[in-house]
Amino acid sequence: MNDDNDTAAPQLNEGADNMDNTTDFFDWEKIVHEAENADDDSSSVYMEEDEELPTDDDLECVSDNDSALIEISDFKVIEMLPRGYAPDIPASIELSEDSKALLFWRDEKDGMSSFSDWKIKVEAERTEDDDCSEGSMVTVYNVHRLVLAMGPKKSGYFEALLQSDCYSENSDCVSTVKLPEKVAKQFPDFLDYLYAQPLESAVVINFENWESMKYLANYFLVPRLTEAVAEFIENDMEFLNLDHMEKYISEFHRDISDDMSRRILPKAVCICAKMFQLIEVDSPLLMSIPPAMLRSIMRRLRVDDKQETLHTLSLLAAYAERNFEDSSIFVVCFCGLPIELWLLYNLEEEIDDGVIELAFTWFRLLTKRGWHIENEDSWFWYHIPVIISALEGIISKYLRSKTPSLEMMERIVRDVPNDVVARVFRASVDEARTLRDEHD
Repeated sequence: MNDDNDTAAPQLNEGADNMDNTTDFFDWEKIVHEAENADDDSSSVYMEEDEELPTDDDLECVSDNDSALIEISDFKVIEMLPRGYAPDIPASIELSEDSKALLFWRDEKDGMSSFSDWKIKVEAERTEDDDCSEGSMVTVYNVHRLVLAMGPKKSGYFEALLQSDCYSENSDCVSTVKLPEKVAKQFPDFLDYLYAQPLESAVVINFENWESMKYLANYFLVPRLTEAVAEFIENDMEFLNLDHMEKYISEFHRDISDDMSRRILPKAVCICAKMFQLIEVDSPLLMSIPPAMLRSIMRRLRVDDKQETLHTLSLLAAYAERNFEDSSIFVVCFCGLPIELWLLYNLEEEIDDGVIELAFTWFRLLTKRGWHIENEDSWFWYHIPVIISALEGIISKYLRSKTPSLEMMERIVRDVPNDVVARVFRASVDEARTLRDEHD
């Protein structure tokens, strides 16, 4: 218009100077919890004693009993799908012949008359990165006012325009709109949605055009299309496509206060938790997950066996190592470590190469961060003893279970902190002496 829980990972608290997205974390937990308990009015997210979010100063040095901590009741614990799982993907559905027959605007495009009574002139705005020449491409669509402004899929934009005499468009029956080039290219899909039978029109939405359809639904005020896009995304996430999930997360985590984001993100948390074992350490999806979302995922994971534990910790190590300079990310990766590592440590099986490599990785990360057991000035210090103890147990068990090669011994000395190496070797020597004495 030309108008003017019970198996959830342990809670870890972030320091203000290391966690820039504290509010994001609380918002994430609220929207996910609300979605999980939508049918239970008695459940809620609450703050102990204090209903306000903690300030940066409150979070600088907090303890496990601090009243500023958020408490989430009844976490939805999610069982992960096994590695190699592949969902059954149904065949794509197309518009029926009856719906295709209703696409009158295409008749005008093909030179046939369908009694069009309005034109939409779409200007495709090119960006500076486009290889083609500067300027705009203009496409004219011959459409019908009845379809645009009436019915269950009506456009609020055109309804207001066509009911008023205040707009210059009414004089020549032409609307001119400027759209991003990608959106403009997919404008025909938008018209197909409006013209198709109501029960079938959602078929027009697909992974290639959902962003444009979402944009056009907001631009032309078509609430039913907005709902259809949200339903498409929710259904598409169930097929566990890593590339699709990366796209959805990248799009919606930018503004978690947006209505559609608050609808999609809780579902994304649950789907990512379910498919966590399907994600590889070099997957772009892993790196697209923001720290607050990763923490929500970790709170809901149910780890049942050694391989699940090993892969989960490998993903967290890769996440932390690639974002090493970001303290908030590094902290999030430690959220579930104590329980997970103790699970590995207490297994009766031998420590294999994958586990020892993982221990080396975490020792290396801890050493690089400079967070040592004696660094009590750090808000993180009280978790370090548990982590180091678990990692130390893995090294000790490895040395007891097999004779390490010279290369492995060199790696232990190089990658493991000196005090840990000293304790491990001292324990190994003492154990060897005990065994010798018993044998003698």
